[in-house]
Amino acid sequence: MLGFFFYCGKPYYLSAQTIMGIAAKSIADGNNISELSFDKFNKLYSEKYNTRLDPKWLGWFIGFAEGDGYLGINENTPVFVLTQKESKILYEIKDIFNFGYVKEFEGFSRFIVRDKSNIILLYHLFNGNLHLKSKMDQLVEWSVVWNSKNNNKEKLSVITELVKFSFNNSWFSGFTDAEGCFNVYVSKSSKCINLRFIVDQKEGLPLFNQLKDILGSGSIYARKNNNYRITITNVNKLALIIKYFNVYVLRSKKQFAFEKWKVIYNCVLNKEHLTPKGMENLKELSKLINKDND
Repeated sequence: MLGFFFYCGKPYYLSAQTIMGIAAKSIADGNNISELSFDKFNKLYSEKYNTRLDPKWLGWFIGFAEGDGYLGINENTPVFVLTQKESKILYEIKDIFNFGYVKEFEGFSRFIVRDKSNIILLYHLFNGNLHLKSKMDQLVEWSVVWNSKNNNKEKLSVITELVKFSFNNSWFSGFTDAEGCFNVYVSKSSKCINLRFIVDQKEGLPLFNQLKDILGSGSIYARKNNNYRITITNVNKLALIIKYFNVYVLRSKKQFAFEKWKVIYNCVLNKEHLTPKGMENLKELSKLINKDND
């Protein structure tokens, strides 16, 4: 079944080297972050904390925040909240920023920023770097509340143009840590393996259309409550996904799911699924992936 990563008995005739060669020509080397700008943030951050933060990490954080974060208003004051089941990644974010705090609940945790001096840092980090209209609307609300207070000398002006999706920065790795998963289906009755890369997002249709246009592949589904899903199964496009995450590494436990998923991808390209032992090994490995996707 040429073009889709769905293997049923017959070996796929493109070699792993050929497919990954296609990917290598399509993903930048990780140094091009022209679509995102952190100059204002890092200038202000260095004045307060005497250091600058890595642009790759900042791009990742914005993607993660657009997936699982909330730019809210509490008691007429901007507040930032990032909710996750995996508390470890929230503590890492707190330690890297050197501000905010983590509050643990039953089954999930939250990274929270309330103080004015660090909210303004986050504002300048998000401003001009957002991809989703929903987060843009929240940032506008921040600016309205901020500007309404007479004691705030700096008046905020929001850059309302959304950033176009790109594989040439780390934003999508953070967004995938929040909203993506790596899926493997192994048929019980035949030598059939289906690998999928999936991303879900409420009001995500414009973003997913951009991703589909760049890849030239992908299926977009409307789900409940204005939620959308994009699924990538095309073998050449999965190679692009792998190449991207090799450059812009995931930072949550989904990295472990990706590593196992990548092993299965390469094993199938090398026809290891055609032997009983190989298929059994891939079945066992596929069971572990779902645990790391949560």
